Amino acid sequence: MKRGLVWFVVLMSVVALSSCAPEQAEIGDVSAMAEGETVSVAVETRTISDVLTLPVVVAAGSVYSVTAPAIGKLESRRAEASNRTPDDGPDVGEPRSSVFTFVPSDGSTPTEIVLAETVTSVEPSVPLDVDVGVGTPLLSVTDSALTITAQLTPPQVLRLANRQPLSVRAQLDGSTGPFDCRLNDSRPTADAGTYQLTCRVPIETPGVVGSEGLLAIALDERSDVPALPIEAIAGTRDRGIVYEAATGATRDVTLGITDGAFIEVTSGLSVGEQVLIPSPSLLRNR
Repeated sequence: MKRGLVWFVVLMSVVALSSCAPEQAEIGDVSAMAEGETVSVAVETRTISDVLTLPVVVAAGSVYSVTAPAIGKLESRRAEASNRTPDDGPDVGEPRSSVFTFVPSDGSTPTEIVLAETVTSVEPSVPLDVDVGVGTPLLSVTDSALTITAQLTPPQVLRLANRQPLSVRAQLDGSTGPFDCRLNDSRPTADAGTYQLTCRVPIETPGVVGSEGLLAIALDERSDVPALPIEAIAGTRDRGIVYEAATGATRDVTLGITDGAFIEVTSGLSVGEQVLIPSPSLLRNR
């Protein structure tokens, strides 16, 4: 009897304590946030430049892939004879005639795969005259020239997402001013779980193996578009969710380009509308 009374008292104490404990706010419930934890921000028009900036290192004898720009096949042809003479000296800057051509399956104009004079080996990565998909590695190329190499993270690879850069510029620490840098392939080369982009260092630009610098890839630019700070939006590609400042309710939006600080809002919000920072949790229940 006494033991039963003791357990009854313990049980009632637990119930009483639990009834006094504060309720946990649901994920995504702005009204349950402490005062001062959120701030409001208005949608405003901005010019957004989507530029991917990457640290680089100079290397020699780099290996990179040339990938398929569309659905199509790789063909081989005889290399054209060079017009250069021994008196001209070595030319490591100008491309030479290609021995490979990419032929799109949709009947559009074939593309010559142009390689530089400093390329020491080229090996097909796919069977010749067989259609392959977009982005399939076609050739494995070894280049003896000084080459800028940039390592990319998976999110940066997704940010490129088969987009053709508007321009590519590079700068080496301690060298001359920025220079145009033609990517060997606009799609990163995958190697043992890592991704990299490469471009040749112009012969007139001083550089040594191990030099470091920056590579700036301009992907897009849009003027006078509605935009929000990225902290206000859950989602950074195509679609996102925001909190309405007036009600705390969530609203779906569609997204455009980003410069890393602001992101374009293509629909779902108008200029002047207020939303809250921070953005809705990606773990909230829909």
